[in-house]
Amino acid sequence: MAMCQTRVENGMLEGVPAGNRSYTVFRSVPYAAAPVGDLRWRAPVAHDDWDGVYQAKEFRPIAAQAAEAHPFYSEEFYRCREDMSEDCLYLSVWTPAETPKEMLPVLVFIHGGAFRSGYHYEITIDGEALCGQGVVFVSVDYRLGALGYLAHPELSAETPYHGSGNWGLLDQIAALKWLRRNMAAFGGDPDRITIAGQSAGAFSVNNIVTSPLIEEADAVGAIMESGGGYGAEGLESIPMLYPKEAEQVGEEFLRAMGVSSIGEARALPWEKIVAAQERFCAAQGEEFLFSPVVDGYSQLMKTWEALDRNLQKNIPYMIGTNACENGANDYDTPQSPEEFAAACCRKYGDKAEDFLSVCGFESDPESAVRGGGLSDLFQPGVLAWLEKMADKPREKPIWFYYFSRALPGERPAGAYHSAELWYVFQTIHRCGRPLTGLDYDLAVSMNRCWGNFAKYGDPNGSAQGPWKPYTAASRAAMEFGERIGMVEYPGSARSRCLADMILKRHG
Repeated sequence: MAMCQTRVENGMLEGVPAGNRSYTVFRSVPYAAAPVGDLRWRAPVAHDDWDGVYQAKEFRPIAAQAAEAHPFYSEEFYRCREDMSEDCLYLSVWTPAETPKEMLPVLVFIHGGAFRSGYHYEITIDGEALCGQGVVFVSVDYRLGALGYLAHPELSAETPYHGSGNWGLLDQIAALKWLRRNMAAFGGDPDRITIAGQSAGAFSVNNIVTSPLIEEADAVGAIMESGGGYGAEGLESIPMLYPKEAEQVGEEFLRAMGVSSIGEARALPWEKIVAAQERFCAAQGEEFLFSPVVDGYSQLMKTWEALDRNLQKNIPYMIGTNACENGANDYDTPQSPEEFAAACCRKYGDKAEDFLSVCGFESDPESAVRGGGLSDLFQPGVLAWLEKMADKPREKPIWFYYFSRALPGERPAGAYHSAELWYVFQTIHRCGRPLTGLDYDLAVSMNRCWGNFAKYGDPNGSAQGPWKPYTAASRAAMEFGERIGMVEYPGSARSRCLADMILKRHG
């Protein structure tokens, strides 16, 4: 059995056998001090050392967030709501190592949730299958929403770099730095850490690989699932605000909360801040008002600007998208066809007619509205990122996957956004859908590929057949669905259209 006790820089830890008792899980290990009281809206600071043995046997409450999630995802993933707390800077480690000397490869995962929800031990997330491949798995919590991404002139005045806003991103970077210092304690190799994330977690990975705070040795590879991507002004999947813009949002938010200073805001219970955040975002009609910004410290520019300048880390990348990213939203049609067309004209200008034509709007407007909205979520940005990277000279490969398995069940949503997580972590036995042997085989194959990438920077070595890197000469993906194999130019027609728009805006 793997070791159940180990020593990290803060003291002794004791974990608990995982479901497979050959492995150990150290649950909710603190990587920084609780960001409460005067530490709210400040960069994470080191956790105090502890006496005795820290009992890392139970998961701690999740980061403070709104209790109500998207109705589809509430049913699909969050059937049991967890306790919440502002004290949330924890990570969990699953390890197969029997001693600290094994120096195994490490995969660190950052959860999604639009930067305002989610947690590191969601029902889909588990490290046991990766442990079976000899990989140490780590999952990380970080501050969310207004508690994690509020910028404000007073906060900027408090920092030596005169910027603010990326507290959640700084949490993630602090976790990576803590792991670099302590990974050997869990039998992991601190020089073989691969970072991965899904949705907002994928955007976080993109922030990390373009951050000046990250050294090349901090991550030897990166995986971005249904996020990350490349954008252009007005066509960004998640708009990153510049400092003054972000600070203006912060000032408006404090006024909406009825306080006049950061000191007063720090005195509020977190519940009031989260509730005010939900009202504020709804009133503004913008979901991503509290997300990574250009703070002049952890982010010197927008991620797409960093890519233009070839400033992302020179490491292997694996990136992918799901065939029906917007499938979960087909239960609600937020716009009539007329509203859809008007919004399209506002957003795409003289390219709106081309987009509506690709959508089939003239022949079937209802289907056009339901077929992916104005964006098909983050698929266009992923496709544009691949095209941009393929045209740059590279030493390290890029691997593109395309998840196309339409999950069976009473709520048909296709290969919806986040669906691949059941397969990546081989946790489909927890899924409430009537899955078949095909799904179990697919999960084994995908989990093996993710493990191979963590071990070698190359997902090959499984039964799916040769996976070729994505290049200017070979724009192909590994399809994971009812078939497994290479496919040329995947992605919806509307996503390809939007990706072309993004690239053309850069000339």
